[in-house]
Amino acid sequence: MTRLTGQCLCGEISFEADGDVPVMANCHCTACRHSTGSAFATLMFMKEGDVKITGTPKTFQHKSDAGTTMTKHFCDTCGTPMFTQNSAREGMLGLRAGNVNEHEEFTPKANVYVSSRMKATLLDDSIPAFEKMPG
Repeated sequence: MTRLTGQCLCGEISFEADGDVPVMANCHCTACRHSTGSAFATLMFMKEGDVKITGTPKTFQHKSDAGTTMTKHFCDTCGTPMFTQNSAREGMLGLRAGNVNEHEEFTPKANVYVSSRMKATLLDDSIPAFEKMPG
């Protein structure tokens, strides 16, 4: 079991999470790059029921490359991206690792959508890399 806490830049949205973190990954897809304004998104996925959110994030939905519905949660005051959900992974919530106070708990297990990565982004050869999202 892992205990994680975090908040947005202004503190209006915060979270406490207790549970397993079965997926820790860097996503290089175009949508993740656009939604974070960074070279890739760094995510820690947990069961939605293991995460207690304080405050009410605003949401935005879009379709993924695979046609699933993606829901982005962000602070309406400071704009910090907070969480993500994928309709193909019902019941799971992706925490934006940069918002997690216990940053030492994050160890990426995969790089996904490396086919869309920025060419200047260096990849650690010890971490598995996938052209798309693995099945």
